[in-house]
Amino acid sequence: MSRRRKPHDPAAAERERAAAKAEVQRLQSMGAEVNLGPNGKILSAWRSNVFTVLLRSGSITPNHHAAGMRFCEAWAVWKGLAGSAGRMEAVDGGCGSAELVTDRMIIAGREVERVLSKVGPMDRELLKAFAVATVEEDRPMAYRGIVERVSGVTGRDAQPAIVRAALENLRRVYEAPRVREAV
Repeated sequence: MSRRRKPHDPAAAERERAAAKAEVQRLQSMGAEVNLGPNGKILSAWRSNVFTVLLRSGSITPNHHAAGMRFCEAWAVWKGLAGSAGRMEAVDGGCGSAELVTDRMIIAGREVERVLSKVGPMDRELLKAFAVATVEEDRPMAYRGIVERVSGVTGRDAQPAIVRAALENLRRVYEAPRVREAV
């Protein structure tokens, strides 16, 4: 028995291609990188970040990338941008309106505070700026602009070295043995 094929509608195919092209343009205008298949359909879309850009260029190592992403993950949980899981309680934020705070957010906030206290002042400001750009901003500034704003360095060769040094210090904090602090 032969399979019957649907009749081909050139107008419908053209509408489908136009819709796919519009979706790709919309995603790219929001700063996403889009992978297309051979048929022109979207396979994947993601928003790149400074750590991925520098890893692809060979300016940082995979360990630096992992440390930066781990810090941004803790930042996202601390800010309540990584979904809600666990016990929630309402906490008065001081301005009279209650905010929902989870145990995960409190633990992540302590982790962010611990990590930032172990790096130098310029590294601290740079890491905070990268975390804000990666996690909180819809259309983050290019990493060179962030480095220039935080450190004042404008040299294209010097900027990756500054980021690499900050990520090396962050990596050392994460890989150092944890000493139990007295409470």
